Amino acid sequence: MDDFERHGIGVVSGRDACAHALHSPGLTSDPGSGSPSVLLRDGEDHARVRGVLREIIAGLEPLPDSVRASIKAVVGGLGTSFDLVRDFARPVAGAVTSAVLGVPLDDVFLDHLERTTANLDVFGGTDRAGQASAFRLAVQLSRTPAGPGGLTALREAHAASRLDEDELMLNPVVLAHAAYENSLNFLACAGLELASSSASKSVRELVTSICPARYVLRFGPDGPLAVSLTDGLPFGLGRHACPGSGVALAEGEVALTAVAKLLDNGCEVGDVEWKTHPVFHGLAKAVVTRSGNR
Repeated sequence: MDDFERHGIGVVSGRDACAHALHSPGLTSDPGSGSPSVLLRDGEDHARVRGVLREIIAGLEPLPDSVRASIKAVVGGLGTSFDLVRDFARPVAGAVTSAVLGVPLDDVFLDHLERTTANLDVFGGTDRAGQASAFRLAVQLSRTPAGPGGLTALREAHAASRLDEDELMLNPVVLAHAAYENSLNFLACAGLELASSSASKSVRELVTSICPARYVLRFGPDGPLAVSLTDGLPFGLGRHACPGSGVALAEGEVALTAVAKLLDNGCEVGDVEWKTHPVFHGLAKAVVTRSGNR
């Protein structure tokens, strides 16, 4: 029995069937729990909160020079041997997430953010550690002084009655997780492909082939469905399509171009360990040892 079957979740696969499901008015992202999360809503409330988040993301389009410089600084600081997850993908994704929120983020914050992954146990209400980390981050962000960026914009939206108290408390964590988790997994996997293959692919081709978020959850009259994104739909479709796809592609372009230059003289890859999550595809570890220094 796989994880989906264990939770009573059906699976939709094949591009046409998945595209239809993602556009279907008969399927919803709302499990009926009354969650204030933009991810678990539909209708006017979803459109209202998504509109606020989209305004925040637009502030990073095009990707600011300061963010580009932060990404290049991470890659420039990589040594002769480095872990694609710990030393590359995590700090790059963390830097971009920090820019999205407009607040500095430390390793403790990122540790808790990784524990909030919206896995099937969270859907089932049994992942207490993940829920505790999400609550901790929500409280921390509610008390954090913020400069220009997403956290300030969310507070301003609340002051203007565009968000209610619960939406203001939870959606900063949702925004942080959306900016961080898929970038972390994509950058590490794409870095591994660059280090392991001589074939050249664009960032969009890499995103499509890697597809770090493999499924999205929808609810219908016959129960919950996991809709596959692996057949050319890495950013989803329809009203819940990823609003930050442009930022994600720009982030990947800067980071992977810099890594490719770093590995021009060749490298070896070892200690490759994969995550086993049924939804989020990513590496746990992969050590790259450069053959020479530029």
